[in-house]
Amino acid sequence: MTAAIALFVFGAVTAALSLQLPLGTPRMPGTGLFPLALGVMLMGLAATQAVRLYLARPKPAQPAAGAAAPPPQRDGATQRVVLFMGAVVVATALLSTLGYPLTSFLLMLALLWVLGVRKPHVAGSIALGSAVACYFVFVQWLKIPLPSGVLGF
Repeated sequence: MTAAIALFVFGAVTAALSLQLPLGTPRMPGTGLFPLALGVMLMGLAATQAVRLYLARPKPAQPAAGAAAPPPQRDGATQRVVLFMGAVVVATALLSTLGYPLTSFLLMLALLWVLGVRKPHVAGSIALGSAVACYFVFVQWLKIPLPSGVLGF
């Protein structure tokens, strides 16, 4: 439940910050429209997950007289969400220094590790493929100027 709340807050902050950018129109979207849409979608998905978790929670069993209640089970979801958001914050801070290609590669590696991908060749392949694909889509095809950083491209 904590993870869903944290993701909802993250989506709300994203949506609020995107309102400081021009939204544009449906025919000519501005730079704030996409982050606003992502923030609102993240808030909706997080709220849906929170409701599902609330409705599926087990009924507390009454402990026998004199017996202590068992501690709540932890699945690590909150830790993964915090690490996930921390990786995004660090990547954002390093974007102008390292540049988009290297930052997106390192961010994807970190996110895959947080999600449990522990094979270096698998994580490296996915991270490299996604960084290259995003670079070509955004920089080469859509001509969006992104920071080049230390790599110079």
